[in-house]
Amino acid sequence: MRFAVTTWLVLSAIASVVAPAAAQQPVVLKLSHFLGPTSFFEVDFAQPWAKELETKTGGKVKVEIYNGASPFGEVTKQATQVKDGTIDIALGLRGAEGDRFPRSSIIELPFVVHDAQSGSRALWQLYRSGVLGGEYQDYKLLALFVHNPGLIHTATKRIVAPADLKGVRLRAPNRTVAVALESIGAVPAILQVNDVMPAVKEGRIDGIVTNWGNPLPGFNDAMKFHTDIAFYTSVFFVVMNKARFEALPADIRAAIDELSNETLVTRFGLLWNKWDKPVRDGAAGPGHEVIVPDAAVLAQWREALRPATDRYLDGLVAAGFTDAHAAYGGLVGGSK
Repeated sequence: MRFAVTTWLVLSAIASVVAPAAAQQPVVLKLSHFLGPTSFFEVDFAQPWAKELETKTGGKVKVEIYNGASPFGEVTKQATQVKDGTIDIALGLRGAEGDRFPRSSIIELPFVVHDAQSGSRALWQLYRSGVLGGEYQDYKLLALFVHNPGLIHTATKRIVAPADLKGVRLRAPNRTVAVALESIGAVPAILQVNDVMPAVKEGRIDGIVTNWGNPLPGFNDAMKFHTDIAFYTSVFFVVMNKARFEALPADIRAAIDELSNETLVTRFGLLWNKWDKPVRDGAAGPGHEVIVPDAAVLAQWREALRPATDRYLDGLVAAGFTDAHAAYGGLVGGSK
C-alpha cells in the first residue's frame, strides 16, 4: 500500500511538471510567399506580421516563414498548398493560379485602378458585398490587394499610342492583360516573376508590362522607355487553410482576424508606394524616359482597349459571373 501511494505521488509530481510545459507549446503556423528572402513581401509583410501575431497571442503562436527560395515558394502553387494543408497561410498571385478566382480578375482590366490603396479597398468591398461569389469559399480569406497601376516598359522602342505596339513582344503577367495586349496588335507572353528577365536577356521579348514596384533584377538596366497609362493591376491574396483556422482556439482566431481583413488590405495598399520608389527613382536616371500620354492620346488607348474589355466581361458572364458588366461599371465609376 505504501508503494502504491509513493508511486502515485511521484507520478502526480511528474504530471504537474509535464502538463504545464506541454500546455505552453506554441501553435506553429506555416506561412509562405513566392518572393525571395530579402524581398519586400518578406521584410515588410511576412516577418512583421508574424511577429505581431506572436506578440498579440502572448507567444501562443509561432509563425514559420517559407519564402520563394524554399520548397513552398512556387508562385503557381500558393493557393494549392494552402487548400491541401501543407501550408497554413500563403500570399499568392491570382494570375499565377490558372483558372482560380476568375471573378477577381475584373479589377485587373485596363484603366480600372488608379492607385493601390483605393484599388485594394475596392476589391475587398467586392468580396465583402458578395459580388465575387464563392470563389474563396474553400479558404479563410485574410486579405485581397492590388498593386499600383502597371506600365508598358520597353528596351529600345518608344511606345506612345496604341499603334506603336503592333508586333511588339511583351511580357504579360496574366491572361487578362494578355488578351488586352493582343487585341491592339502586341504579341504577349505570359511570364511569371522568375522567368521575365531571362526572357529579356535571351531576346525573346521586347518589353515588360509590370508595375514600378517589381522584384525583377536588372530591370532598369534593360528597360529604358516607360509608358505610363495605368494599363492594368494584379490581384494578390492572403489565404489560410479553412479547417486549420476553425480548429484554433477562439483567442488565436480573434488575433488573426484583428491583424487581417481591412487592416491588412489597407496596409498593403500603402506599402506599394514604398515598394515602387526604388525602381521609379532608377527610371529618372540617364537614358530613361517616362512617357505620359496627353488626354487625346489616352483617349485613343481607352477606345482601342474597349472592345477587348467588353469581350473579356462577356467571357466572365458566360462562365457564370452574370453581373460582370455591372460590377465593372461600378469599379470604373467609383474610381473617378
